Amino acid sequence: MVTQELLDYISSQTKNGFSKADIRQSLVDSGWEPADVDTALNGLGTPAENPIPRPPDVMSREEATAAVKKMGRFKASWRLFTQSLQILKQDKEVVLFPILSSVILMVVGVAVVYGVWASGLVDTSGEDAVVANTTVFYAVVFMYYVMVSFVLTYFRVGLTAVVYERINGGDIDFKEGMSRAAAIGGKIFVWSLVAGTVGLILKIISDRSQWLGKLAASLLGAAWGIVTMFIAPTLLLDNVSVWQSIKNSGIVFKKTWGETLILNISMSIVSSVIVFGIFGLFIALAVTSVSLGLGAIGLIVLGVLFLFTLIATSIILTSLTEIFKVALYSYARFGVVAEGFSPEFIIGAIKEPKKK
Repeated sequence: MVTQELLDYISSQTKNGFSKADIRQSLVDSGWEPADVDTALNGLGTPAENPIPRPPDVMSREEATAAVKKMGRFKASWRLFTQSLQILKQDKEVVLFPILSSVILMVVGVAVVYGVWASGLVDTSGEDAVVANTTVFYAVVFMYYVMVSFVLTYFRVGLTAVVYERINGGDIDFKEGMSRAAAIGGKIFVWSLVAGTVGLILKIISDRSQWLGKLAASLLGAAWGIVTMFIAPTLLLDNVSVWQSIKNSGIVFKKTWGETLILNISMSIVSSVIVFGIFGLFIALAVTSVSLGLGAIGLIVLGVLFLFTLIATSIILTSLTEIFKVALYSYARFGVVAEGFSPEFIIGAIKEPKKK
């Protein structure tokens, strides 16, 4: 993680005439993560003279790990869920980011599907759809992947900006979050080109392979999603290239993989419980509606309410997941325990690298 002590050391060594290469090598040899050193060397600091540091945590990692272990991983994840919910209550505009991105992606998807159908690029008159021009089809797929990646990442970066300020004692609104995303729009676009290229390659592999190739493409896609899980925070908060941002995202996941996977599992369990609860409630209401003789109109109204309830639940759960990811990233990269979160959860989630 990038800390003030690290920045101070780099500043003092630079003033003493040492080159960046020498400073980098000295820090790496002392056990610092190369990605953290590269980020710090790219202009994140100033001030005073210090020896090569290893800063103390709010509590030791051993204490944090013991506290989480005593509580139980899944109970701890539930606590993290509720703490993320408290952050969301403080910044309700956070939900605007997934809402707007979903609406835009829906419009883009409908436009692309209609364009492909209207142009005759895909012939659906037979039993199986036939692509008239494979090159043009894959070009359209690539552009669609790029657009999807750009929209998703753009709004996630805006969400990250708002949440990062909140968990570090600040407070910015939706407009400022979008402005910060716009400020790195070029970097987001480059990332989208990379993501689109990877997506296209995996689709081609899947389309031209039997079941084994399709399975391999699916596994590679899952691995890519894991490695780039923290791409929004890295693009916004790290002053590095897109390629280094991808590497940094992978490094943070490596440090936090246990908590991240458990959070995702917990979110899935919570989602399933909520969805089944909503489903059961609306089934009961539908039965009541029929028994009261409300007929088709009552069922249609209930169906619409059911759909909107599921969408709202999905948006809230997506927001909560992104909030905790920003909190984990904040500590893993910068040593900052997010306000609103218990220190033992954040510190205990990070796997410190072994010293050489």
